[in-house]
Amino acid sequence: MSLQIGATIANGLRRVANRNGLLLILASVGLGAAWQVAFNSAAAAALPPEVAGELAPALDAPFPVLVALTVATFLLLPVLSIAAVRTFVAGESDRIPREFFTRRIVWVVANLAVGGLVFSVLLTLGTLLLVIPGIVVYVSLLFMTVFVAVEDENFVAAMRDSWRLTRGNWLRLFGLLLVVVVPFTAAIGVLSTGLAIAFGPGSAVPTLAVIAVSMPFSIAILGVLAEAFLRLRDERGRDPASDARDTVDAGTRTI
Repeated sequence: MSLQIGATIANGLRRVANRNGLLLILASVGLGAAWQVAFNSAAAAALPPEVAGELAPALDAPFPVLVALTVATFLLLPVLSIAAVRTFVAGESDRIPREFFTRRIVWVVANLAVGGLVFSVLLTLGTLLLVIPGIVVYVSLLFMTVFVAVEDENFVAAMRDSWRLTRGNWLRLFGLLLVVVVPFTAAIGVLSTGLAIAFGPGSAVPTLAVIAVSMPFSIAILGVLAEAFLRLRDERGRDPASDARDTVDAGTRTI
């Protein structure tokens, strides 16, 4: 099972096109919208009225409540992504084990946060040197999140193992990202601009529409990422399905 771009995308989307994928998509849209509303509302409460009027959607509530809601939803977003990665790698389609949301979750989120900062620094340095090193850094560390979320590695070990796993496949992975990400990014840009022109400043429609489209796409990307991860693991002569299930340890408690 090699990393063929078309097959990887198709099988990755199949990992999402089931009950679990639908639940994760609905949760991501709801959580994304809740964060955006809370953030806009907190910002509007802190800014002058002439500026605050441009932020939509926004609610009128006590500022401490809005800040607390913003922080809470912001922290829940990576938890949902971690659960999605674990679900898709494990191949669960009918149920989502509760521990996918809870197992070492603080440790995992902390490692992903620090690893994300290190990754951003490396990506910036690589891009400043030349564009090509930046692309290599991005592609080679693409599976850091999977190693942290699924295999409980710290971010240093996850970066090392992602580098080893992707070595020799950088061009194919870059091609995969181009095929998946570029058309969507262009479509989102057109949608956002068109709705902003149609509804004018201060309208909540463009923001909510972009969330309704972008959050499901982010979940779909995780499904494709899980498929690519398993295919590359298979190329290395390992049994990815067995490894993933043994590591994740689905258990008996489900939702």
